[in-house]
Amino acid sequence: MKWRKSAAVAAAALTAAGVLAGCGSSDSGSGSGSGSGGKVDLSYWLWDANQQPGYQKCADAFTAANPNISVTVKQYGWDDYWSSITTGLVSGTAPDVFTNHASYFPTFVDKHQILPIDDEQVDLSAYRAGLPELWVGTDGKRYGLPKDNGLVGLYANAGLLEKAGKTAADLANLTWNPTDGGTFEQLIAHLTVDKAGKRGDEAGFDKTKVEVYGLGLNGAGDGSGESIWAQYALSNGWTYYSGSTSKPVFNYNDPKFTDTMKWFRGLSDKGFMPSLKVASSGIGMQASYGAGKYAMTTDGVWSAKSYFELKDVKTTIAPLPTGPAGRQSTTNALGDAVTATTKHPAEAKKLLVFLGGKDCQSIVAKEGVVLPAITSAIEEAKATFKTNGIDIQPFLEPKTSIEPVVPNWADAMAIFKPAMEAFLNGQTQADSFVGVNDQINALYK
Repeated sequence: MKWRKSAAVAAAALTAAGVLAGCGSSDSGSGSGSGSGGKVDLSYWLWDANQQPGYQKCADAFTAANPNISVTVKQYGWDDYWSSITTGLVSGTAPDVFTNHASYFPTFVDKHQILPIDDEQVDLSAYRAGLPELWVGTDGKRYGLPKDNGLVGLYANAGLLEKAGKTAADLANLTWNPTDGGTFEQLIAHLTVDKAGKRGDEAGFDKTKVEVYGLGLNGAGDGSGESIWAQYALSNGWTYYSGSTSKPVFNYNDPKFTDTMKWFRGLSDKGFMPSLKVASSGIGMQASYGAGKYAMTTDGVWSAKSYFELKDVKTTIAPLPTGPAGRQSTTNALGDAVTATTKHPAEAKKLLVFLGGKDCQSIVAKEGVVLPAITSAIEEAKATFKTNGIDIQPFLEPKTSIEPVVPNWADAMAIFKPAMEAFLNGQTQADSFVGVNDQINALYK
């Protein structure tokens, strides 16, 4: 499911926008379809095919309430989407409104490529605490509204749990620490099985011939570590940065971070989690889980529907383990943006507010794909998920930390991501992040 991808991937695409500027999409420019009689045709783009039906319903509802404004909804695959957006913002072929990503947001603001919406009347108290602030630029202006709630939880193969003599109840109150991994690592070890049938906590276990890993791995992650390692570092009392969003001072040199990373790589060293090389060489994490190769994964609520649609796998969802600083999860929220190239800014802003408002989020909630950002719609989404046999309450239990939304993120991640990959591949040690942190912080001086 590609609705939420690595921020480093997104940021890298944005860095390449200048190269792509001469090859933009030409089938849907901003302000297209302005007709006679005061009618306006707006274009709206998104990348997630799973969310397209819900937002088509929202567009239809918007037009029903505003008969003079029609909305054409188009969905593009992740890579084509961002190349078309970044190119279109230069060439004038971008849509009027599009789904934005936090990693792109600061650069769009700095380049004046999206419009502020401060003149719109919005009840920000309707949203889950902390999410509206994601879409305020370093200039203090608001450019979007949160539409969803990106929280992380623990997915487990119920069949493999049963074979290991465990139940969903055994996952409800797991503990974690960076020294020995707590009961969480004990469970991971017990769920790991080698090709001879030995479990990871049994004598004779062969870590070089693993049949089932207790915990899956979804790559190295970027500087946010969303759903990969961030939940552990945050639950160890670590924070991404101090200072302001315009002048952040990152904390990748903090022992609370480096100790967490030592533990995290240790899972692979012990054979309980695949190495980065193994995890990156075949099918993706969810497909490996579906094939019975991973007993558990940490993943977002946005993936719940696709996990429960996997054939021959019964899945249970549990909260993340509790660390020294409590149970913690990253959170972020996608939001829409109005392009500076639109010929109909007033109508485009009106559409943005509708898509991020209660009526549309209620429609999206009933699709059972994502968790909305508006609190009243969260209950509707929970009910929809429940009718499909999915209990998403575990995602709502941790305390949350907003992922970084700062300038120069692409440059920062160009430093961080290869460093994390080198570390997880065993080429460097955890103390290497001290130098990495110095390089990143130099970008903000």
